Amino acid sequence: TATFGGTMLLSYAMGQRIVHAAVDTTTFLSNGKIAFGTILPLSGDFTVVSQPWIHAIRYAIDEINAAGGVKVGGKSYEVANTIGDEMYTAAGALSAFKKMSADNCHYYGGMVSIPGQAAVQGLNEQQNALLVEALTGKDISLTNNNLRFYEYSLAQATGPYMADYAFNVLKARKLGSIEIANTWGEDFFRSFEATFVELGGKSAYRGYMEITQQDYSAQVSEMVNAGVDALYIIVGDGPGTAIGVQSRQGGLEGIPFLAEGAWGPEMLQQGDGGTNLDGTVYPGARPYLIWSDLHQKYSDKLNADTGIWLNNWFWHGYESTKIVLWAMEEANSFDPREVIKAIPAVVDKRGKDLMIRAQGTVVTEKKGVFLKIPKYLGKFDAKTDFKHGVTLKPVAEKKYLGFPGWMPANWEGYKADPANKKFNWFPTMSQVEAMRKAAGESGENAVL
Repeated sequence: TATFGGTMLLSYAMGQRIVHAAVDTTTFLSNGKIAFGTILPLSGDFTVVSQPWIHAIRYAIDEINAAGGVKVGGKSYEVANTIGDEMYTAAGALSAFKKMSADNCHYYGGMVSIPGQAAVQGLNEQQNALLVEALTGKDISLTNNNLRFYEYSLAQATGPYMADYAFNVLKARKLGSIEIANTWGEDFFRSFEATFVELGGKSAYRGYMEITQQDYSAQVSEMVNAGVDALYIIVGDGPGTAIGVQSRQGGLEGIPFLAEGAWGPEMLQQGDGGTNLDGTVYPGARPYLIWSDLHQKYSDKLNADTGIWLNNWFWHGYESTKIVLWAMEEANSFDPREVIKAIPAVVDKRGKDLMIRAQGTVVTEKKGVFLKIPKYLGKFDAKTDFKHGVTLKPVAEKKYLGFPGWMPANWEGYKADPANKKFNWFPTMSQVEAMRKAAGESGENAVL
């Protein structure tokens, strides 16, 4: 092995082939370390989401460093984690991104706001920076971006299952809904509505909420007058609790609730949340429906550090960060354009070791790499001991446990322009199942 001008040239055997890989040890390092940036709100109501996420990324990095760091070019490198305040705004996210980029950061996790992600989209490719993203919404998650690692589920995949459950299990026929007014909320509602209507249901009331809204009494009254028999709440955190409580107290006492967003133990601890939100149906990833020694370890650690109990959003940061750092070793490179190519191989090799039980990846031509995560419908249990157990209990029907949280690789949405209004962005359950069959997907659900 020889080193020339900061570039280490390697030769090693792979089967009967000799592969020569040039590893630049300077261009992608910051003060001799791998810079991994976290951009999330540091204050405000959304800290019940951002604090677990921030700490999850930090814990993953600490563990990698404790195990010897990231090994590239025959040498180990420490990972440095810089945190920027997104402030839940485009300006905040953009400012944090530019500051970190100036310090030679090429990897970013977090960005929980739609404006924040939209502000950084595209700019990351110019800066050769890999974004680890989790928010669905075609106008941000399905734009062209070859340096996107999308690590959660798409609304187009989960919405049909939620609608199928609402219609066939809950026997809902007249849906009421309140969603946050952005592309994230739009995708969930439209993906749900398409299947619900195909099955014979009706969207009897569709309402919106703004970030600062606190009073939903007028919307609740309209839903009561419309005779809705199920409520779909497409927002989490404090607003979700407020909508649920005000709906129960305003005349929607007996109907089932379904939910999307940042829902966790905090929802049941706010005001009358436990009484009013008990039994709400939610699509969670595997770590949200089981409890293990690893859960206990991080629940205790997270609560000691933040006062917040382990929730769904912790796993966004923890395992996706490890996948990216492992991919650096797999690629034998720090270059994000090489690292993202190595993510599928890492997931194939180590997917079974992940709590989320990733089933592989969808590699697109222009939109990045999408992780295949199975999802499970569960019901919130207000009686849970948040210190020692999961908040979400699996539903009884196997059809809704371990279903695909991704769209099949042959879905044209992975190629289409989000601005194309003629494209069917919200296929029904039957249409998605036909695509899966054509793509050769087995259709078998993952085991919890």
